[in-house]
Amino acid sequence: MKKHFVLFIITLLMQSFCFSQNETPNIYFFDTEKISDSTSFSNANIALQKIIDNKNYDEALIYANKLLEVAKRMQNDLSIGMMYDQIGIINNAKNKRIQAIINYEQAQIYFEKADHLKGLADVKNKLGSIEQRLGNSEKAADYLLGATMDFSRLNDTVGVANGYNNLGNIYNALDDFKNAKKYYNKSLHLTKLKKLDEEEKTLNNIALLYINNKKPDSAKILLNKALKIGKKKKEYRYIAQSYSLSAKVYLAKKEYLTAKKYYDSTFLIGDKAQWNILMINAEQQMGLVSLKLKNYNKADQFLTSTRKKFTDLKIDPLLLKNYEFSSKLDSARGNYYKALVWQKKYQELSNKRTSIATKNKINLTKSRYETELKHLKLIDAQARKEQENKASIFKYKILIYVVLGILLITSILLFTIIRNRKERQKYIDQLNESNNVKNKLFSIISHDLKNEISGLDGSLSLMKENAFSPEEFQEIIPLLSNRTHQTSILLNNLLNWSKSQMKELNANPTHFDITEVISSKFSYFKPKAEQKNIKLINKLAPTKIYADKDMFGIISQNLIANAIKFCDSGDSVTLISEELSDHFKIYFMDTGIGIDPANLSKLFAEDTFTTNGTQNETGTGLGLKICKELTELNNGKIKVDSALGTGSTFCISLPKAS
Repeated sequence: MKKHFVLFIITLLMQSFCFSQNETPNIYFFDTEKISDSTSFSNANIALQKIIDNKNYDEALIYANKLLEVAKRMQNDLSIGMMYDQIGIINNAKNKRIQAIINYEQAQIYFEKADHLKGLADVKNKLGSIEQRLGNSEKAADYLLGATMDFSRLNDTVGVANGYNNLGNIYNALDDFKNAKKYYNKSLHLTKLKKLDEEEKTLNNIALLYINNKKPDSAKILLNKALKIGKKKKEYRYIAQSYSLSAKVYLAKKEYLTAKKYYDSTFLIGDKAQWNILMINAEQQMGLVSLKLKNYNKADQFLTSTRKKFTDLKIDPLLLKNYEFSSKLDSARGNYYKALVWQKKYQELSNKRTSIATKNKINLTKSRYETELKHLKLIDAQARKEQENKASIFKYKILIYVVLGILLITSILLFTIIRNRKERQKYIDQLNESNNVKNKLFSIISHDLKNEISGLDGSLSLMKENAFSPEEFQEIIPLLSNRTHQTSILLNNLLNWSKSQMKELNANPTHFDITEVISSKFSYFKPKAEQKNIKLINKLAPTKIYADKDMFGIISQNLIANAIKFCDSGDSVTLISEELSDHFKIYFMDTGIGIDPANLSKLFAEDTFTTNGTQNETGTGLGLKICKELTELNNGKIKVDSALGTGSTFCISLPKAS
């Protein structure tokens, strides 16, 4: 048997001499049994590196594990650390990131024993990159900070600059503007000082930081500088990135046509750079631009195309963004049911990502425990060979560690199960809330709105058939007017309530005088008020506020309509304003029937509440709820005082125009 093995080795050696020097060495090129010193081990490691460079990862892993055993046999901490580092590189390349973390952590231990600063810095840098990919930003920041300090001690300027840049990325992901800017500027300073490459990369990163923190003008200055450098060096990858970020700047500034031009440039340069992900993301952003420009068909084409690509590539963060944009698109089209479907897909994918992240953490804990247990068993075996009389002591130690490990894992699993149940219940509650919104919407459409339109349709049909005498026709005109008026208010409230539930309401405050808004609303409600013999009294002085003008119009319309609804013949509705130091109070006062004290707390509650008016006018209960939401969106407050038989006063407080 031994002779056959020797012949096999000789045959392989002879075959290896037939290969050119540039070819990858076979994994058996070095007889690991004969490696006994640092020189032969270094040559074997060079051979291993060539196998890794040629991406023959399975062969490389076999060879690396053999060399690891040799390094342990030699009891050379530096060599052991190097092999754990190589095995970590192989596992990371095979997307086995949990195992790679464990390998790098072992390498870190042995590099510390060998006092090998360069190896420590490289390993910490790799650990930081993997932890960032796994979403553990704070842990990634700790590793990268340690790596940067080690590179600094080694006077490795390139390593320090890259470390600072990576730290900036971490803090940007954590929404820590101050620290992100500090580390990006440190990287930029070193890059300029030592005339290093990739200055445009750091400029692009700082620009993205400013965009994320709503400082588009500052970002624009940096991007122009990055584009100038990139074009001079013909670095198409960074030019494409600069164009993509410039498009985001103009998207934030709502200059959608300019944003479209920059995305077109991103496609052109991204094709040269062969940066497919950037181009697909730019295509998705074009969907958002088309949505903003109300080109819904074009937006649908972009989003449908990129949705398939992100699904095939399994890029979940960008696919989540696609579902968000698709929901907004269908909401804008008025297809609220489909918008809810996209929201459900978004929630399901988000839940799945959370579940996978939890599973990865459990696997990492389990793998670390198994590695530590294996390491302890190895130490125990070596100790038994040296000191047989201490075998029983080591056995007890191992037993204690195993019990503690099992208790630790059990505790972690129990904690994870409890937390997952709470998160699952939270998502169930959110889904139920979404279903309640849908049901409420359909209920209003199928009942209140249907009743109003059916009443109008029936009356008009009778008029068409000449079923009314002239006297009856005159009597029914006020009824038709009332129904039309109520239907108009109902539609407006339904539209705004739907937008608020879809989180589409955004205030766009301006400086304006409310008297012109109130004047137009009084003109609108004058026929209704005259029909009920109600006086509309405007005692407003010039009242300039800082708020969304359209939203204030909706608020005032609902409050005036509400006042008229609960007034009898001969009552009045009066508007006055009171100026304070930094805001105005606008009072909507009526002398109507008032509100039962038991119902005051129900007016602005989540569950809608409504009662019929003095002429049996109906409603949905959405009006006052919308008034509260719109007032608060404009940094204001709404209050009500009322007493049965004496009337009601609604007071809204809004900021003064500066």
